[in-house]
Amino acid sequence: MASRLLTINIRKYLANQPTTRRRNKAVKYIRDRIGHYTKTKVENVKISQELNALIFKYYSKKMVPVKVNVNIDNGMATATPFQDKKAEAKAVEKAAPAKKEAEKKTAATKASAAKPAAQPSKEQGK
Repeated sequence: MASRLLTINIRKYLANQPTTRRRNKAVKYIRDRIGHYTKTKVENVKISQELNALIFKYYSKKMVPVKVNVNIDNGMATATPFQDKKAEAKAVEKAAPAKKEAEKKTAATKASAAKPAAQPSKEQGK
């Protein structure tokens, strides 16, 4: 089993395509490029559901280069989205302080809601 990291620039290809057909054309183009780089037939290239969802949601609109992990097994190439461990670690570090602040705010609002409202004294009514 061989594994490769590929970066596929889809901007030049998608810029000339109508916006209504960019999603499907992007998937076909990525499949074609993976087949070319791995020297396999296009029919033997499989794109994972995660990568397909990313293409439909993000890459077809922004047209940024797509980073893909490709695993080659017995003439079959399987493409998955590239996940950088360093970038994930940084994202977790950035999210941790923000998450703590959000928890503090929710705890403060719960505490203020739990306090009973001040009851009016009987002397004020007289």
